[in-house]
Amino acid sequence: MLKDYSLRQYALAYAKMGMAVFPLVPKSKNPATQHGFQDATTDFNQMANALEDNINQLEDEIQAREDFVAAFAHELKTPLTSIIGYADALRSRRLDEEKQFMSANYIYTEGKRLEAMSFRLLDIMVTRRGEVEFTMVSAESLFLYLYDMYVINKSMKIYFNYDDGMVRAEANLIKSVLMNLLDNAFKASEADGLIEVYGHLMKDGYCFEVKDHGVGIPKEELHKITKAFYMVDKSRSRSRNGAGLGLALCAEILELHKSRLNIRSELGKGTTMSFTLPLWKEDQL
Repeated sequence: MLKDYSLRQYALAYAKMGMAVFPLVPKSKNPATQHGFQDATTDFNQMANALEDNINQLEDEIQAREDFVAAFAHELKTPLTSIIGYADALRSRRLDEEKQFMSANYIYTEGKRLEAMSFRLLDIMVTRRGEVEFTMVSAESLFLYLYDMYVINKSMKIYFNYDDGMVRAEANLIKSVLMNLLDNAFKASEADGLIEVYGHLMKDGYCFEVKDHGVGIPKEELHKITKAFYMVDKSRSRSRNGAGLGLALCAEILELHKSRLNIRSELGKGTTMSFTLPLWKEDQL
């Protein structure tokens, strides 16, 4: 429904948009004039409907930004409150060695989570503003990067199986996507859980896939999974320095690559996340 805007407000709005607005004229007994008036009225109604759509779209964008800021403020408040509380305990009380270590460790853990969250937010902001230069990227180089950066530093089982292929991408951004997917699988899995990483060369693109055998995601939660600060299991994610921004960043990066994140999950059995990039063609050199 249109809000209660006056005709003058509509006219001013369209003038700012550089669009012509037909003046309203008194009803005429002349058929030709009357027909012209009806045409002008129809055109005005069409413009009013278009303006309503634009207003609704802007309101949705504003609401999304307000939700983002509110979620960010909430996510900051929780670790900051804990850090201040434990720091105050260390400062004002005489604690035994065990409690000192516990307090210091909690401050360190929450501090690392804040650091990760700030870096993810910065990545999202840069991704939204920046122009991306696509190059020819070897799929194998991306998987080897994952192996070097993740497997060596994490005590977990990861199985790799991938086809050779060349994709059109911004390498560092796609590395960030794969690292986030692997990190998400790690958070969802038990300590000795297996994570599988696949690369499939297809006729119309190259599919990257990360599969875990962890807790899974409820069906009704799947549509929320790429929203900023959303976490299926908040306590589990926070205990592993999760901030709920990894998959939101993935969605932003993949959108720049004209791709999207596909998610299949079953509670108690695990989750598979995948995306497809276009193959590099010789004429793109």
